[in-house]
Amino acid sequence: MSIPMAIPPRIERPPLLDRFMAVGTLALATMLVEATPLRATLTVARVAKRCTRRRASASEAVRTVAARDWASRFFPSRAACLEMSLAAFLDSALHGRSVDWCIGCRFDPCESHAWIEACGRPVGEPNTPDRPFHVTLRI
Repeated sequence: MSIPMAIPPRIERPPLLDRFMAVGTLALATMLVEATPLRATLTVARVAKRCTRRRASASEAVRTVAARDWASRFFPSRAACLEMSLAAFLDSALHGRSVDWCIGCRFDPCESHAWIEACGRPVGEPNTPDRPFHVTLRI
């Protein structure tokens, strides 16, 4: 009898332009989060959202998150949910597409989290209907 091994799924390599954009936006997001006050980061996010031309579809947002996840594998710095979600948000804005950047929390256990939403749904997030995050800031 064979036992299935826990092999991580193979991540497809996104198109070259998406990879370059994801690396750049991840570096920019990390710099904003680590080197500037939160109000400056929020101002950059609000300006970026105003410069978008249209709402992103769910498939476009998934593509952006996939490129960001690919780029994060090679990133030498800390990349937690705040940096990762901001990178996906900025990447979408640079493509002229608008997604919502959400920062929220949940209780029992107490946790904070950041993510992006497209079409009113979180993108690239695990589904936890029993312990949902409550949005405290949406841009």
